[in-house]
Amino acid sequence: MIFFICVCCTVFINTLKRKVKRSLLLVLSAILVVNIPVLSGCTKQSEKPSSEASEISAKSVITTTTPPSSSAQEPDSTATTSDTAPSEVNMAIEFIDPYIDLAISMIDADRRELSDVTFNYEPKLLYDGLSREEKAMYDEILTNVQELKSFSYTAEQDGYDVMNMAMYASDAVVKDYPEFEIYFTIHEVVEENMTTALESLYFMPWDSEQRPADSVELRKELLHFDDVCTRIVERMPDDYSAYDKYRYLALVISYVTSYDHEGAGGWQNGTAYGSIVGGYSICQGYSRGFMYLCQKANLWCETVDGVGGDNFAHMWNIVKLDSGTYHVDITWSEETGSPGSREWDSYFMLTQDEILVDHEITDGKVATGTAIN
Repeated sequence: MIFFICVCCTVFINTLKRKVKRSLLLVLSAILVVNIPVLSGCTKQSEKPSSEASEISAKSVITTTTPPSSSAQEPDSTATTSDTAPSEVNMAIEFIDPYIDLAISMIDADRRELSDVTFNYEPKLLYDGLSREEKAMYDEILTNVQELKSFSYTAEQDGYDVMNMAMYASDAVVKDYPEFEIYFTIHEVVEENMTTALESLYFMPWDSEQRPADSVELRKELLHFDDVCTRIVERMPDDYSAYDKYRYLALVISYVTSYDHEGAGGWQNGTAYGSIVGGYSICQGYSRGFMYLCQKANLWCETVDGVGGDNFAHMWNIVKLDSGTYHVDITWSEETGSPGSREWDSYFMLTQDEILVDHEITDGKVATGTAIN
């Protein structure tokens, strides 16, 4: 079987090297390119419960309260729907429960009692490596984004050093809180080929044109996303082994998401929103969605950057059991077979030697576990 692997990459760009007006425009353009996943022609074979259930309407905004905030020192992985109207929560439940039921049914028919120990999610924040001034700006931007407040920095009023720092700090905020990338970006104001200002831009997650969003409608959509993620985690059976907890989350994503051959999901196919709610994803979206659910479930997980197949850039995950760490490639699992099948399992919980048969790791991640499949 020929694998056509999705192209995805994530690069962190340091822009504080010099004070140059035109360089800011180039740096911002580079960050934009890095964070827009490039769609490849990977084939897709997994079956979905129904075509209606696998797609989400662009009109599915359902709640009105603000999203939960978290401290600058540690992302908040605890979701709440206490402020959400029952009917709105029911809409999230109606959307995601059929996929959850399939995942639970699949695992209950074939329990894998591997690893009784679960390891907590360990955030690795860029915040910790910032200077005092950068942290202060990071905190300011973080608060504004959490509250959907508009903000800007101008060359005339703030100067280019401050603008460079703001761009650097905002990029760190989005890296530390990946859920922000589904609705927030820094927009550059360009006059006569020069960047004269940086402005916050909040947009609806499903809007490929990233037009300014109505804050009420945006809060509804963000809470819908949070309700869906919370429901997935809440329904994960407590008596599952660590192996099956990871398998449960991976199966839900496999059932709810289709590989985005035609770019139907827009740029969001590389985000957690695309793989969990949007219904379309590429490898970057699969891996980010899986890591986001692991974070909310407090399960140890990281992404892995590498190369797969015909030398295409690729992304997948690494997780931890009491026997060591293992690679999980949901994108290739789906390409190989339907969710839960032996073929699907062939790229779930792989050792370092097993993954290196047809993958190359470029970020230095190493799986330490021994073969268990």
